[in-house]
Amino acid sequence: MEPYRVFLHLDLLEAIPANGRQKQLIMEFVHLLAREPQTTGDYSQRDESQRSRQVKIVGDYAVTYWVDEPVKTVMIVGARLADR
Repeated sequence: MEPYRVFLHLDLLEAIPANGRQKQLIMEFVHLLAREPQTTGDYSQRDESQRSRQVKIVGDYAVTYWVDEPVKTVMIVGARLADR
């Protein structure tokens, strides 16, 4: 399968560290989503338009994303420190 395109929302880039292990883990997850877009999160939630979004715990962060199948795109729309 051809890799999906992955788009990162600006909020994600502002929320994660500029470098270090946490950023490396998140970027590895981004590349995984490009290769395996059907990767499920640890849980899902609905956004304001009732679209199902996946939430995956990656290191210390909860990364939120959804897949747009018709255009073969993964939209990563946020990251925040995960509740522990």
